[in-house]
Amino acid sequence: MACCLGSTEDREAMKNSKKVEKMMKMDNENENLKIKLLLLGAGESGKSTIFKQMRVLYGAKLTEEEKQQVTPVVYSNTIASMKILAQATVNFEYEKDIEPKNKEHFQAILDVDEGSDINTEIGTAIKALWKDPGIRLAWDRRSEYQIIESVKYYFNEIDRIMGDEYIASQQDMLLARVRTSGIVTERYIIDGANFEMYDVGGQRNERKKWIHCFDDVTAVIFVAALSEYDQVLFEDASTNRMVEAVDLFSDICNNRYFTNSSMILFLNKKDLFEDKIKRVDINDQEEFKDFTGKFGSDEYYDDSVKYFLDKFVDQNQNPDRIIYNHVTCATDSGNVAAVFNACKDIILRDNLADSGFMN
Repeated sequence: MACCLGSTEDREAMKNSKKVEKMMKMDNENENLKIKLLLLGAGESGKSTIFKQMRVLYGAKLTEEEKQQVTPVVYSNTIASMKILAQATVNFEYEKDIEPKNKEHFQAILDVDEGSDINTEIGTAIKALWKDPGIRLAWDRRSEYQIIESVKYYFNEIDRIMGDEYIASQQDMLLARVRTSGIVTERYIIDGANFEMYDVGGQRNERKKWIHCFDDVTAVIFVAALSEYDQVLFEDASTNRMVEAVDLFSDICNNRYFTNSSMILFLNKKDLFEDKIKRVDINDQEEFKDFTGKFGSDEYYDDSVKYFLDKFVDQNQNPDRIIYNHVTCATDSGNVAAVFNACKDIILRDNLADSGFMN
């Protein structure tokens, strides 16, 4: 009897073992089929806006509670940026150009706390100053100091933002700027495939957290801001932002941890870039004296995009690697949807190949 009992127990143990092995194999296959996307780029490139756009397009809608959480961020971004503009007006000695009727508004903005809600009084001051010639002169020189360019959206929407019933909208959320620190993860199901997307801090002091965590990502989406060719880093006023982005791309593209990852380059902020190249010649920048495009010509935009694209692509040291590239506007949901749709097929195909499901 003992022998029979032992034999029954052995068979049951073997059955359970095979069940566990089957579950582990399925879990492993599912993990291999999971699409892992890592968003990288220098600070202020717009990668966190791309990250938020993915939620808008494929994730849960913004809840009322989340809208209320974004509202004070919009207030803070708007006030802080107008304060920066006011201080720049002082630094550039444009105070004399402030219209007399706006002098009181100007001082009020210099004195206001960044953490304040935007009431009618503060909103009226911001609205008046945004139209003021002295402030606009300082705005025209914004590449010479640190300010978030997209904040002009909030300035133009100030009537709505200073309303008593104001709650942040989806577009307000996309443009709200909170510096990314650490690693943020979102999960989506797109066309039946499981996607995980990771956003990490872009400033230099955040980069040491990247590499060791992401040696098995399906694709790296590297975001660089086209419009920042005449700007310097937030953390280092001696370094051109575009030069920094190209150098960082070189490090990422040729890093051994990403040898098997697809490499996708987003040249972002094309809307700001199109506006800036009408005023600021790329060739005037010391770092880009080799640019031969003719300022003001019909071909200038296409020539300049190709020039910067070549700067990035030339960093690739692997002749077998394709750098998939797109020109993007992260604040435009339609543009991001179209671009990601184009990327998605490439990502899915490469992931199936790497998982052994395609020859």
